[in-house]
Amino acid sequence: MASSVDFAFEGFRIIRERPILIAWWGALLLLNLIICIFILAQAGVPLTQHMSLEKEAAEGIELIRQTGAFFLAALIGLVFYAVMTCAVYRAVLGGYSPSYGYLRLGMDEVRQVVLIFSLVLMVLVVMMLSIVPLMILNGLLSLIAQAVAKALVPTVSSLVALAATLLNVWLAVRLSMVGVQSFDEKRLNLLGSLVLTRGRFWTLLGGFGLAFALVLLVGVLFYVIYMALAVWITGEQIVTIADVPAPDFSSLSTLLSPVNAAYVAVNTIVSPLTTALGVGAVAAAYQTLKNSPKA
Repeated sequence: MASSVDFAFEGFRIIRERPILIAWWGALLLLNLIICIFILAQAGVPLTQHMSLEKEAAEGIELIRQTGAFFLAALIGLVFYAVMTCAVYRAVLGGYSPSYGYLRLGMDEVRQVVLIFSLVLMVLVVMMLSIVPLMILNGLLSLIAQAVAKALVPTVSSLVALAATLLNVWLAVRLSMVGVQSFDEKRLNLLGSLVLTRGRFWTLLGGFGLAFALVLLVGVLFYVIYMALAVWITGEQIVTIADVPAPDFSSLSTLLSPVNAAYVAVNTIVSPLTTALGVGAVAAAYQTLKNSPKA
């Protein structure tokens, strides 16, 4: 793999070649939003930041009902995410019919859901195994620093925290190909990414960093557009970010309000693009690694 980070722009490429994907993927994300709002609203889960603490408090059966609704909505959201992710994989890897915006619901999507649960479990195990040595190291270094100079204790703690963060970044990059590789090979492959990304860490980190910056840029653009629409709709002057009307998703009926409709309309365009940028970068990097010989 060359030092090029062109794979970071893959999301723009697939959208440029097939702009209709925005419509298909936006409709999918809108359906996900509607279903989740319906489930949570029916269970009485507070969905706005303006509700009082008394209304937010739930006890007994109500709490169980709300918790169950939350996990059900999260599971449904995970399925929609898997469908969307696999669609991006198909668009990037090629060889698949573009009908329905590459959207499918089959074993590929089921495999991605199982993979996400497996990855979460594996990452938790790694974190638990690494946090104990880091805590011991932090304690020992803090004792040494305290014996030398108490002012060094915060510095030592910060360095240990930095080491933990760098470990998480390293792990995220090395495992970044798990999803797309499992999709391509039609089987769960939790460790293949470690082999595939060996010796490619810095190039991948740079490309993913660029893709993340592009996602942030598109997100900021979305917020600016929404802000302009909110000002136009409400006629109110916005001086600070706090003055921007927050979308209210407390029920399905609120989606029809002008401000919420504007938010959803812009979001159904921006969210597919940001997903294409993030997931597409990983899929394109995988395709490059798969097709290029190791240096």
